[in-house]
Amino acid sequence: MIIETLQRLMDANLTGVATGLTLADIGALIGMVSALLSTLGNLLYTWRKDRREQRDSDAAWARRQKEP
Repeated sequence: MIIETLQRLMDANLTGVATGLTLADIGALIGMVSALLSTLGNLLYTWRKDRREQRDSDAAWARRQKEP
């Protein structure tokens, strides 16, 4: 009974928030999500690039060590 009441209150609250959003609010939310995803993508790209460059550097160092 208590759980059902809480679910109804949460549903009503979410519905109220969703209907109260204006187009500007939705645009701002989409912009924030887009910025967050772009930042995460850039971090992943940079991390992979650093790993790749480190492997190349290690391989070049190993080649130089083998040369007489």
